[in-house]
Amino acid sequence: MFWLGTGLYRAAFFAGALAGCCGQFPVIGGAGALQAADDLTVSALTADEQRVLQTIEVGDVLATVSFLASDELAGRDTPSKELEIASAYVASRFRGAGLEGLAANGSFYQVQEMPRFFAPDGPVSLVTAASPQGLAGCVAVGGGDAAVELRGPVSADAAGRELRGAIVVVDEPPLPPAAAENPAVAGLSVARRVAPLAARGAAAVLIRTTDSGVLSAAVQRLRAEAVALPQQLSLPVVLIPADADLAGELQLSVPPRRRESEQVRNVAAVLRGADPGLSAEAIIITAHLDHIGRAAGDRQGDVIFNGADDNATGVTAVVTLAEAFGRLQPRPARSVVFMTFWGEEKGLLGSKAYCEQPLWPLEKTVANVNIEMIGRPEEGAAEKMWGTGWTRSSLGPQLAAGAKRAGVEVFHREDVSEMLYARSDNYSFVQKGVIAHSFSAGSLHQDYHQLTDEYTRLNLPHMTRIIQGLFAGTLPLARGELTPTKSPAAR
Repeated sequence: MFWLGTGLYRAAFFAGALAGCCGQFPVIGGAGALQAADDLTVSALTADEQRVLQTIEVGDVLATVSFLASDELAGRDTPSKELEIASAYVASRFRGAGLEGLAANGSFYQVQEMPRFFAPDGPVSLVTAASPQGLAGCVAVGGGDAAVELRGPVSADAAGRELRGAIVVVDEPPLPPAAAENPAVAGLSVARRVAPLAARGAAAVLIRTTDSGVLSAAVQRLRAEAVALPQQLSLPVVLIPADADLAGELQLSVPPRRRESEQVRNVAAVLRGADPGLSAEAIIITAHLDHIGRAAGDRQGDVIFNGADDNATGVTAVVTLAEAFGRLQPRPARSVVFMTFWGEEKGLLGSKAYCEQPLWPLEKTVANVNIEMIGRPEEGAAEKMWGTGWTRSSLGPQLAAGAKRAGVEVFHREDVSEMLYARSDNYSFVQKGVIAHSFSAGSLHQDYHQLTDEYTRLNLPHMTRIIQGLFAGTLPLARGELTPTKSPAAR
């Protein structure tokens, strides 16, 4: 959830930006936060809607989430056979709900090619004034699509400084100790550190490391075990000794990264709207299906990152909502698209690919409701959920107005709402001009991205109530009763 190098809140929490790391968050909300929702007029649930809402039950939620988070699915890494199995399961649930496949020829699968990149195979050469024969101990983490030869002085990373064509040196980014045993986590963290430098024009990045550091150990495993790198790591990135003398002109030679490709698939289905005019418009309800797979290296005992809360809970909500909407008589006026994405944990890749090749016209996409981590409520926040980027549109207050009919509160969480707006699959839609927000009903907890994120630790009654709230909250949008608009600042 919320891709921040390795998912939900990663950068903020390890930097200590939010109070109470691995503890409780303050709940921002209450009556004041729902004032805008209280101002909205939403029809009461019909008898049929109330009937369908009551079919969303704890037992069914448990059956779904326990399968998605089972050891047999091995953490649903992208790409993996287990992720394919999970996507087939989602498709079968959509099919059973009476939905149509949205992809070509009525398929439920939007098949795409996922490029995979690996650390350069060849040696790195870094010649300095102090080491005219080449600096020892240099290891390439990332590389471009072609070999790179650079010459010039090194530049430090200074805020706002022009870096076009520069060789930039930075210190080792802080990493959790667990990253040494999961090099994919380290690769994502390095990508996050390097991305803003690349955006400012850096041609290569040198990272000072120590032999005893977490990054050094992780990169050794990354190279030895042929772990794929994030796609964003698309320029030469080289680890160098922490005490390397970089005075004077440098000559840097880095071989290209190695590239492979594998097929991956989003799962997409549609419930066609009943209104001849409004059925051309769609609400898209989404969640990412992938997690981070298995722990790397030789280990004893549990090695599977089950990803129960992140994000088997969100996918459970999507398939449960698909079934609920499929039971409605009559159908909603607007069409409702249900979709799960691959590759969120790798950098929102599945949603980005969808938005480049949408199966429903983006200009006819009324809103995207993206669901993330709804199974572990904070203290005092049972049966409540919050939305990212709350002030960017009226979607949050409109969802809140509908959800309160099911006794679920949707509120503006001021501490993280804006920070996380661009960190999940909703943002792929935002970048294409679509109103899109992620909705969560939990927090960072000690099991996040750990081997202990198991379905047995979920609060299933809370999760079930949140899904009921999502159903009641999205109904006014699907019925055509409400239409979200962007805030003036977001237009």
